[in-house]
Amino acid sequence: MINDVVKQIVGFFSAIMLFLGTLNIEFQWLTDASINAFGVVLSAGIFLSVNLYTIYKNHYGFTRKAINQKAWLEREDKL
Repeated sequence: MINDVVKQIVGFFSAIMLFLGTLNIEFQWLTDASINAFGVVLSAGIFLSVNLYTIYKNHYGFTRKAINQKAWLEREDKL
């Protein structure tokens, strides 16, 4: 799903680049290579944020329900 969102954003920027090209408005920094590089950085940033959130939840997300469930699993010898 994340890759699909990144592809949509990159496609949007490519369409903007083509539209501006038809109007003879050109930016030196707005090229196919820069748009693809932005897509790589965007996907890496999204994956990093998902991983950091997962690590945070695994280390600091101990709710009362999770503690009770772990205690029950240990009592029932299912852990």
